[in-house]
Amino acid sequence: MYPQRNGADYAVYINTGQEFDGSDAGARPDEAVSWGKIRMDAKSVKVYADASLVFPLVVAETFAKTFKPKDNVTSKP
Repeated sequence: MYPQRNGADYAVYINTGQEFDGSDAGARPDEAVSWGKIRMDAKSVKVYADASLVFPLVVAETFAKTFKPKDNVTSKP
């Protein structure tokens, strides 16, 4: 991953780490702002879930928004 000059514009955290245990994985996105990893005005979200389940859904939704089916594609008999 290449460092962002002024921080990333978007951030999605997917992990099972909770804030109360003090782990780095439990840090909220606003903590990354103080590190300069994401911008103060960035759109960010933290998803408390197993990444192996949620990440494929996030990727699929990303591509589904830009998918355009071809018009009247028919196969020849």
